Amino acid sequence: MSSKNPYLVLMRIAGSIILSLWAFCLFADCNPYLKEANSQRLANYKIDVVLDNATKCLEAEQQLIWINHSPTDTVFALRFYMYQNAFKNTESTFMKSAEGDVFGDDPYHRPLEDWGWIDVLSAIQDGNELMGAAKYVHPDDDNYDDQTVLEIPLFSPILPNDTIVLDMLWAEKIPKIFARSGYEREEFYNMVHWFPQVGVWEQSPEGNWRWNCHQFHRRTEFFGEFGVYDVNIRLPENFQVGASGCEVGNVDHGDGTKTVSYHCEDVIDFAWCAYPHFDVVEDQWEHVYIKLMVAPEHKHLSDRLIGAAKHSLSYMAENVGEYPYTSLTILDPPMLGLKSGFMEYPTYITGGSFAIFPKGVRTLESLIAHEFCHQYFMGMVATNEKEEPWLDEGFVTYHEDKIMESMYGKDGSLFNILGYKVNNSSFSRHEYVSLDNPSCGRISRTGWEIIDGFKGITYSKTATLLRTMEGMMGEEEFINWMKSYFADYSFSHPRGTQMINHIKDYLANSSNPDALGNPDDFFNQLVHGVDVLDYSVNGISYYNQTTGRGIKDINDRKEFSEGTKQSKITSKVQVYRIGGVVLPVDLKVIYEDCSEEIVKWDGKENTKYFTFVNDSPVITAVIDPDFKLYLDINLNNNSFTVAPKKTPSLKIGSKMLYWVHNLVQSFGIFI
Repeated sequence: MSSKNPYLVLMRIAGSIILSLWAFCLFADCNPYLKEANSQRLANYKIDVVLDNATKCLEAEQQLIWINHSPTDTVFALRFYMYQNAFKNTESTFMKSAEGDVFGDDPYHRPLEDWGWIDVLSAIQDGNELMGAAKYVHPDDDNYDDQTVLEIPLFSPILPNDTIVLDMLWAEKIPKIFARSGYEREEFYNMVHWFPQVGVWEQSPEGNWRWNCHQFHRRTEFFGEFGVYDVNIRLPENFQVGASGCEVGNVDHGDGTKTVSYHCEDVIDFAWCAYPHFDVVEDQWEHVYIKLMVAPEHKHLSDRLIGAAKHSLSYMAENVGEYPYTSLTILDPPMLGLKSGFMEYPTYITGGSFAIFPKGVRTLESLIAHEFCHQYFMGMVATNEKEEPWLDEGFVTYHEDKIMESMYGKDGSLFNILGYKVNNSSFSRHEYVSLDNPSCGRISRTGWEIIDGFKGITYSKTATLLRTMEGMMGEEEFINWMKSYFADYSFSHPRGTQMINHIKDYLANSSNPDALGNPDDFFNQLVHGVDVLDYSVNGISYYNQTTGRGIKDINDRKEFSEGTKQSKITSKVQVYRIGGVVLPVDLKVIYEDCSEEIVKWDGKENTKYFTFVNDSPVITAVIDPDFKLYLDINLNNNSFTVAPKKTPSLKIGSKMLYWVHNLVQSFGIFI
């Protein structure tokens, strides 16, 4: 029968519709298809992978459909992340930069079976094998032993706006968990940066098209191209599986194995986990299906984990932008797999809890909020975590703090135990200001340049910078800018220069264009500089001004004039700029009669005196009274109060002692 038989064609269409409806009904809570394409979908994967639990190995067939979106440049080779090779030996760039310790492990004591690797066995373009000319490249250093970036020359170059279909075979020995990827004991897996993933073909700041495909460094995370993933995972039938995207198929092969299938759209990566003993807790937030993969001993924490995720979804949707995905998978690993936690991947986040977790210790919820916020800045805005980690980690930390404080209030949002309260934003600020050297490096460092202060600068200083911007702009205006930034740059890989230019343009068209002072100076100092911000009130003095007193020449005679002493009091307030950062700041003074006055200071002088003439003296001066400059490294010197005079206190004390003495004597009459 001809394949073009109309009856057969109709039957096939009907069969496909029935199959699709069946799949949709079976997994109705997790619709795998988005309402619309949000990205260009330049890198699309079909992966069929088999897990051999006995040998801890993967074998896979992979098809990459990749689009050259350059309007002008031809691509002659593809570059792939091969990040499992970072854990092949101690000679990789990752291991060398780890300086003998990787998440508490000393590689010297790591046995043979705990190391891992990945090899591409075949790569075929239009029937032509390409691996004969493939080679490992080292775009960041001269470490020729590093095998984390693979370059595959093409048989036929990819012209501008053209597409390649590359069929690949690869094999992998899974490492015992390194950098959150791998296995623990016999049956726990967290598979991240686990497959040959094409880098990002992009235009450099200078305008040249090139591969952005860095080696795996100790302080770098991930940067990938948007696409669609269809992943089929064959593994033992008793495993529970969680992954990016939605489950769209689950087939039992009758031989002790099954294949679980997933579909995920408009993401830069794909991750999955497997463990026979997971408890699976399902929930829903609006259009988002939530799947919690939780160790049984932690199941009693499910409401806290899911509650934090739901609140994060709600806050970010309201204050940043819509979460377009239809799923969110949360891995809360067992204790044996705890090193896989505390991380983020598209529509898939990993927490880290313990069986005993007091409700007043909210680090559990704070971690979920943090990892979820990565869905926005790592996942959707998708800035380059390798070259500019602050654009992700710092923005995420700021929003983590805001989410937690919106859940629990600003007082005690992170800890509230036996009256000891710590809120998130103050904890973030403390991580920065308590560094041994808060000037140890600029925010705008690449991941591999960071030697000192990684978390204190990249996460906490950036978050505190954003909090300072919020204070100077006003919360509503800052949120409106953040919404605008997210709307304009989602699914586009913006750089730091684009973010800064965006807020400059936004402010120029706002009702308060000078909110940050000179924006160029603001960002040059705080993003590209290392100086600290520290304003101080040093002291207050006051006196009555005398005028007209002294010798005057009157009619050729020298006469003495008594002059007059003004009834008003002149108060003199001395302020310092101790740090190198210059920002506009307010100075508030409080008079003895409780009246107040606020003046503006451009903050430029190292020492400045402000003079106030009033019926009452100034008794208190406060710099930055509204606490806008959250980056100020020392808040203890932001105010000064004149010490009260001791004479009135002595008089009052003497009178009290006199009456107490008389009272005691009176009682003595009745003894």
